[in-house]
Amino acid sequence: HTQDLEIGHIRKELVTSKELMIVPNPPRFFREGDHIEFSAKVVSLNESVVSGEAVLELFDALTMKPLAMTLPQRDFTVDQGQSAQVSWPLTIPEGVGVILYRVKAEAGNFKDGEEQAVPVLPNRIMVTETLPLPVNKKGTREFSFTKLIQSEESESISNHKLTLEFSSNPVWYAV
Repeated sequence: HTQDLEIGHIRKELVTSKELMIVPNPPRFFREGDHIEFSAKVVSLNESVVSGEAVLELFDALTMKPLAMTLPQRDFTVDQGQSAQVSWPLTIPEGVGVILYRVKAEAGNFKDGEEQAVPVLPNRIMVTETLPLPVNKKGTREFSFTKLIQSEESESISNHKLTLEFSSNPVWYAV
């Protein structure tokens, strides 16, 4: 509007689409060791049949190093105004906190792509175990950490860290 409070209005329509688009269908999160099918839809708004290739690339989002997976390109053919499905089988590796996927489609002069980060949840749960070590007078005491010793025999348990805390008055932890 102007200083005299005169106003004007313009109306315009825009189309925000491309003649070739790829729309991935990622999960909200991955879990370590999952076996999944990562799928995407290739949409053509072209006036003729479109044939091309779709590619999926995976990276460790923190280091941007490619993940050691062989993901073949997928060929697609899409009729006029239709869509086609492409998918890749994936096994989610352990030790990667966030995976960045990049999916691309190319057919002749038409290209489209999208990338996004997806968190990877661990299959492990952090469990904290405590053991009171009462020492109320001078002398020598022996304590046995039997659960810690037994955990070494397990194939599924992996110890994260061992912390020993000493407090002369543990009641203060409760306060």
